[in-house]
Amino acid sequence: MLGKRKEIWIGILFFVDLLLLSLSWIFSFYMRFHLQIIPVTKGIPPFRDYAVLLIAIYITWLPVFHFARLGETSVSHRRWTVFFNVVKAVFLHLLLFVAVAYFFREYKYSRVVLFYFVFFNLIFLNLDRVFLIRLVRHFGKQAGDLLLIVGTGEMGRQVASYLKEKPELGLKATGFLAKEAEEKENTLEGIPVLDTYEALPEIIRTRGIKHVVFALPLDDQPYLKCLIDRIREDLVDIHIVPDFLRFYILNASIEELDGIPVINISSSPLYGWGKVGKRVMDIVVSALAICILSPVFFALALAVKLSSKGPVFYRQERMGFDGKRFIILKFRSMVVDAERDTGAVWAQENDPRTTRIGAFMRRWNLDELPQFFNVLKGEMSLVGPRPERPVFIDKFKNDIPRYMLRHKVKTGITGWAQINGYRGRTSLRKRLEYDLFYIENWSLWFDVKILFLTLVKGFKNAY
Repeated sequence: MLGKRKEIWIGILFFVDLLLLSLSWIFSFYMRFHLQIIPVTKGIPPFRDYAVLLIAIYITWLPVFHFARLGETSVSHRRWTVFFNVVKAVFLHLLLFVAVAYFFREYKYSRVVLFYFVFFNLIFLNLDRVFLIRLVRHFGKQAGDLLLIVGTGEMGRQVASYLKEKPELGLKATGFLAKEAEEKENTLEGIPVLDTYEALPEIIRTRGIKHVVFALPLDDQPYLKCLIDRIREDLVDIHIVPDFLRFYILNASIEELDGIPVINISSSPLYGWGKVGKRVMDIVVSALAICILSPVFFALALAVKLSSKGPVFYRQERMGFDGKRFIILKFRSMVVDAERDTGAVWAQENDPRTTRIGAFMRRWNLDELPQFFNVLKGEMSLVGPRPERPVFIDKFKNDIPRYMLRHKVKTGITGWAQINGYRGRTSLRKRLEYDLFYIENWSLWFDVKILFLTLVKGFKNAY
């Protein structure tokens, strides 16, 4: 029910986008060749030469609409969030569109038209969303199918909160039904508790309810069959929200297995095309980085070799995706057998075991550069939780709940926790909090954002 209504909203956004992209392209052609703000010196081409590219515009907008998550635009989103999502999508679309238009080699298209096209897209696509959001806010308060929530537990309150934030779905929660009569006249999420479970048939018939959502706590599940039997003949849509919050671990979802609904309470977000896309980006970027930085690799290797006795590279066992162990590669920044007397310990500021060139490399994270080879081999990713040593993990997993969940994705050279300052001798719990946030909200765009912030901000707490 909610999914189908959301699909309608996404379809509206996509259709209006295509219409506005068409208008932007037409206006761009008109501005360039008819208004001639910048004089035309090579003649005015027929519009049909540009009209054919509307097909390329439509085709390239489809993946952009998906990967930029423009379909997730909601009435509850802040205006600046919507604006930046559109800006990101417009410039990504420009890159894809130019790449496709390149194959039309028989005609050279005006770069001024492309400039106007971006300009109009930024205006039209933002104004479009502002208008649609205001329209939905206006009519959403006055209309919508009435919905009744049976159950006042956590799941019921979440359903009510979700519907309040998504008026574009066209559903209006009119009230709750509770197990105990003492809960009557209470208010949850700004919505009144109308009566008890027993009053369900009467409430449906007297209040014009169109949808009933059963969000019963597990303790109240025995009531479910009886309540559904009592309203089976009523012309209402019946929906059941399973109460599995208490079992939630990470990245919960519902999928279908040959018609059988399956609830995942713990799973990795990396599957299907998302997994393929991340791996392709890892291979391309790591290979380019190795090629471009090869002079730096050579210079650092020479500096390490000349500055102290021992090998150039330092190899250490770490734990990665699904708990698998691998050997991480770094430029050696400490003296040989640095842990001979202390055992496994973390590095610290002004660590006496660090060599002179090692201190320089650690300050600028240059000792981490060989990990691009780990990425290329598939043992790591560009972005992800930082890999830790098994000897430390054996302690952390017993002291910190949910610690092992950070291994639901590949470990990375950089990560959300690292660019927010949680690296080295910082709070493990806060680091885990950022790592799990990354896993639960993963997308290729999130990876690109983290890589960009890593280049801009660098790492913090590096020593």
